[in-house]
Amino acid sequence: MYFLFAVVISLLALPSGASESAWISLKTKAGISLSYRYNPKLEVKASAFYPGNPERFLLLLKDTKSVRRWLKQSESASLLDGSTERHWKVYSRFKAVWPVSPRDMVTCADVIKKEKEQQIQITDCSDLVAEAKNYVRIRDVKAVWTLTAKDQGFELQYQGSADPGGELPEWLVKQLTLSSLRASFVAFKTELKRPVDQTKPIEVIR
Repeated sequence: MYFLFAVVISLLALPSGASESAWISLKTKAGISLSYRYNPKLEVKASAFYPGNPERFLLLLKDTKSVRRWLKQSESASLLDGSTERHWKVYSRFKAVWPVSPRDMVTCADVIKKEKEQQIQITDCSDLVAEAKNYVRIRDVKAVWTLTAKDQGFELQYQGSADPGGELPEWLVKQLTLSSLRASFVAFKTELKRPVDQTKPIEVIR
């Protein structure tokens, strides 16, 4: 549901004096392309083709019960009060993986339809939920999912960045972020084949 990504659950800011650099591409595996850059924060980008209707992906992002299947270290995700069909607010928690402390994140998603594509723009909404004891808040979340209709399916693109909080070494942040993003894109291949109950009500927490 994010937000990302993964989404995107562990990114680290570099010193303010850093200049924008070019994207560094990693080896494409299983049809999934992955790249990163520092601008000056770490940004990640991924893309892949999936068969089917892009609307299926929108339903997947809103299905909070499925998040643990496609987002690594995800502990829970809940839609907040005020969520609608094209705008939803999500509170997410992530398990700890030594030496990283448990994290949580509050994001808002807005669906924007264009002529040949749809975008889900993810922004930080930390003010909606008070900080929880024993959880480090992920902040400054900025991400965009782009769904472009193609013959027999759609192309899914993701680009995002965030501040994971805490004191994490740069190498660890990059490693966790890229591995999580790739794992999510792999998991989508299975999740997008699952049947969806479109009649179930939106689950919200207040």
